[in-house]
Amino acid sequence: MGEFVISICFFLFQCLIAVDSSIYSPCDSEDVWCLVSSSLPDEKFMPPIGNGHIATNVLSDTIYMNGFYNGYREDSHRARLQATSAVDVQFNDGRDSRYYALDMFNGIFYQKIYHPTQNTSITIMYFSHRKYDTLLVTHVSVQQILPTNISFICSKGGLSQDIGNFSEVKVDNSTTYWSGENKRPETDDLEPMRFHHVWTNKVNVSEDFINGSYRSNWISITSIGTDKEEVFSLYRKALEMTHDNLVNQHKQEWNRIWKKGHIEIHGDDKELQRNIHAAFYNILSSLPQKQNVHNPFIGLSPGGLSRGGKINPNKTGGPSNDYAGHVFWDMDTWIMPPIMMFHPNLARLMINSRIRVLDTAKENAKGTGYLGARFPWEQAVTGIETCPWDLASKYQVHVTADVSYALRQYLYVSSKDAAIEMLTNGGSSLALEIAKFWESRVNKTDDRNDILGVMGPDEYHYNINNSVFTNYNAKLSLMLPSFLDNNYKGIDLKNKIEIAKYKETANKLKILFDERTRFHPQFEGFRLKDKIKQSDVVLLGFPLLMPMDPEIRRNDLVSYEKMTDQFGPDTGTWSMHTVGWLELQDEHKAQEMFKMLLRNINGPFKVFSEKPSNSPDGPRCVNFITGAGGLLQAVIFGYGGIRIRESQLDLNPHLLPGVNSWAMKGLKYKGFEFDVSVNQSDIQVTLISGYDGQSVLTIQSSSKKEMNTQIGMTNTFKRGKLVFDVKDFPNRTPATGVNSASDIDKCVGFETTLLFFIVTCYHILS
Repeated sequence: MGEFVISICFFLFQCLIAVDSSIYSPCDSEDVWCLVSSSLPDEKFMPPIGNGHIATNVLSDTIYMNGFYNGYREDSHRARLQATSAVDVQFNDGRDSRYYALDMFNGIFYQKIYHPTQNTSITIMYFSHRKYDTLLVTHVSVQQILPTNISFICSKGGLSQDIGNFSEVKVDNSTTYWSGENKRPETDDLEPMRFHHVWTNKVNVSEDFINGSYRSNWISITSIGTDKEEVFSLYRKALEMTHDNLVNQHKQEWNRIWKKGHIEIHGDDKELQRNIHAAFYNILSSLPQKQNVHNPFIGLSPGGLSRGGKINPNKTGGPSNDYAGHVFWDMDTWIMPPIMMFHPNLARLMINSRIRVLDTAKENAKGTGYLGARFPWEQAVTGIETCPWDLASKYQVHVTADVSYALRQYLYVSSKDAAIEMLTNGGSSLALEIAKFWESRVNKTDDRNDILGVMGPDEYHYNINNSVFTNYNAKLSLMLPSFLDNNYKGIDLKNKIEIAKYKETANKLKILFDERTRFHPQFEGFRLKDKIKQSDVVLLGFPLLMPMDPEIRRNDLVSYEKMTDQFGPDTGTWSMHTVGWLELQDEHKAQEMFKMLLRNINGPFKVFSEKPSNSPDGPRCVNFITGAGGLLQAVIFGYGGIRIRESQLDLNPHLLPGVNSWAMKGLKYKGFEFDVSVNQSDIQVTLISGYDGQSVLTIQSSSKKEMNTQIGMTNTFKRGKLVFDVKDFPNRTPATGVNSASDIDKCVGFETTLLFFIVTCYHILS
């Protein structure tokens, strides 16, 4: 009889759990925004939760904060802060079962725990608050038939070796305040940076007996930042809010981000859809939505914000330490462009992280004997060189051209107002100082200009001359001031003679090409039997968009695929081969390359790695958001066929592998927002917003004459190339788009009369 009663109680308890539909319920395995597992992966493949200001990996004993580093010069790395949010449950008998879910749409990680003997169900939510960016929140919900003691633990880890002048204050019975500073700033003249960290072990939210079960909810709040007043203010705000409100405001911010832009796949390939969502999620978790006035955004590192500490104490930086949280060319070339197509405001933040250290970059150039601005191969807080590998810091100067590339892409897709805002707030100085650097870096002779002693993206070869990627990228950098001079007359570029000289230097730069074999040698003296580490020459076709015959493009792709290390880092390697083959309309070969880059997605929570986990030296850097950017580039610029050009946006899409239709939702171009849907025969374009009465978004196809778009209207085209352009209306004033106040009155009066007539007719007919 006793066993029967226990069975009935167990059944009823399971029913209670099943019907629980509160905000604390995790998403399910069928949801394409949800990644689920019955077990946790290796620590290195645990997913991040972050908001661009602070981040952690789920259940890690470490939190990192944007801009907070420890270590001198090349030893600079993210300073570890003890985690006070990694709450977990411990059962001694091991009979509990667990279910884990990462809800990417809402930015929440769930842990669901059930213990059969104790008839206990526990749901734990972990998230880094998207609206109140100093906050990490952990919420625990417990359901029991009979109340029993539960052992909760919090993995804080040991004291951080990066922190000095540490102090601890018990503010009240539930609140602890920590403060300290990094032990060793990046340079001798840099003051230590102080952090403020306030947290609570446990604050009860509610305790109830409902429908035969005991329910309790409690919350743990962590608040971290550089401004003490802000840290305490947001901490108190969180405690004063109802938990439902706190969670919902976080969810609303994530939902707003996804509404601004995402990619939708229509069909049965849920795995590909989840891979794409995961790529966005991992990048967005390291990006703030706006600049924190107390702690400016310093840029994106290949390992994101949740990684970059000195986890391998015997090594300085490098892949074993997730590149120490340093900023590389990865941000400018691989991560920013796909994010920019949906979130230009975030691209603006990334470029600003370069403008922030422009003065230091000028000192870097001066210190190495050149003019203008030279950006470091690895940038941390100050902008000095923090790369521990001497060869890279000495020779990989292409990073300076990569910064210019990012600026140019942003200007090409931005509205004139947004572009002018960028240029007047450091953008024009950035373009000019980079051009000045390349002008001084070039070796000039009577018949040609050379760039000597460099390393291209392929790091197996260094101290080489006339790297074709470096030279062409430098050429584009030298020509950018001329583009500004021709298109932004209100911007004072001062020395027009210098701008003309930059253009002349660019036109004489040596761009290697072998007429006999019809391909681009990687550098002077390059041999076709050499092995290369990653894409280099292939990047000429995309992203640099060097004009070339399809035959030459094919030869470059074929030649360099054979030479590329199959287990090399996927820093835009297989994604760029995918883009190239789609450009040549070879979908079968493109799909082969696309599968190669999917090897670097790991575990149930789809964490990217620098190399495949089964490579001879392992995955190397993890949470490798460079690879996530590469996947998005393959989708948006490869299968989406988008090309950003000086005066237009081209689109020539393909179907994604195994998909009948898909869509890019919320694309942005020159102030307009639109959706693009692709199926087997058609392209549909729907304008969402952007019409201001002063300009119009036009679309030109091969089969139809140029069409003007209207908000809410869907235009359908046969699959093929489309050209988007923005054209100004003639004789319109900037403010209103009509010629006078009386014209405005006439427009409004006519619209009102028409509306009244329609309503009257409706009532008469009904």
